[in-house]
Amino acid sequence: MILELREYVALPDRAEDLHRRFGEETLDLFDQVGLDLRGFWHAVGERRRIVYLCAFADVDVAVAFWEAFRADPRWIALKERTEANGPLIERIESTYLVEPDYVDARR
Repeated sequence: MILELREYVALPDRAEDLHRRFGEETLDLFDQVGLDLRGFWHAVGERRRIVYLCAFADVDVAVAFWEAFRADPRWIALKERTEANGPLIERIESTYLVEPDYVDARR
């Protein structure tokens, strides 16, 4: 298993719109498509920075999941509707994480 750390940085003045999209619709869509969401946060004092962790069997599975998600008609319609006044996101960063063997040995 791997974890994917995803960080979204909202465009200036669009953070609340991005939070609204996640809170009112995207998280529900994540549930519908079976995303294994492990946690969801925003940086203290920086609502523009939203981070979340999700789990996948491996990197190939994660890449295939996001490709399918971006092609999902429900996501396409949601994105188009919520970005009618322009994009919400400045950038997205994704990092795949695995736990080193020596950490498991300490448990």
